[in-house]
Amino acid sequence: MNPINNINRTDPAQAADAKGSNALGLKNEFLDMMVAQIKNQDPLNPLDGTEYVGQLAQFSMVEGIEGLRASQAGQAEMLYTQQVLQSTALIGTEVLVPSTGIAAKQGEKPSGVIRIDSAAEEVTLSVKDLNGNVVDTQTWKYPESGDIEFAVSELDEGSYVFDVEVKVGEQVLKGAPLLSREVEKITLPKTGSDIQLSIAGMGSVSLFSISEFGKTAS
Repeated sequence: MNPINNINRTDPAQAADAKGSNALGLKNEFLDMMVAQIKNQDPLNPLDGTEYVGQLAQFSMVEGIEGLRASQAGQAEMLYTQQVLQSTALIGTEVLVPSTGIAAKQGEKPSGVIRIDSAAEEVTLSVKDLNGNVVDTQTWKYPESGDIEFAVSELDEGSYVFDVEVKVGEQVLKGAPLLSREVEKITLPKTGSDIQLSIAGMGSVSLFSISEFGKTAS
């Protein structure tokens, strides 16, 4: 199966070209009409040319704006293509994803990091099954700010919840760990939407929700 799902997309550059063509067509029609009126004008009551000059100036301004839009659309398409090419290289690699739950395979030992912004008195990680039973717990005393790496004990097949509690003074803050998971495939949505990564045990997540890109999965 192709790991890249390509959904029909609208090309922004083509859309901008279509708008530009419409503006050019209107200008040509206006010029034809202006020439016809000049040819058939009453010599004793000639037409005022300032109105035509003003109209031509407006069309020129519209053309300039449409040209700028087409250029910006082309740049956006180039950037999107670059993102697509870069994201395909992620297939088979491990990434850190903020999440409080996964669907684990039999015997899997999930790992990841807990990222804290400042020193704390205590950090606790609890892993629970869907019945609320704690299957693993780890505690760190007085950790400094930064990343706390962890790997939980071997899990049975099933879904699990990861709870993080950070004690700072009298406060107990709850958060989510960054779980290390493999990228299985990518999905290319319509232009304007984020590229989606299919993450092992998690499902689909946005490319831009990934916290860190890591090594090739073993």
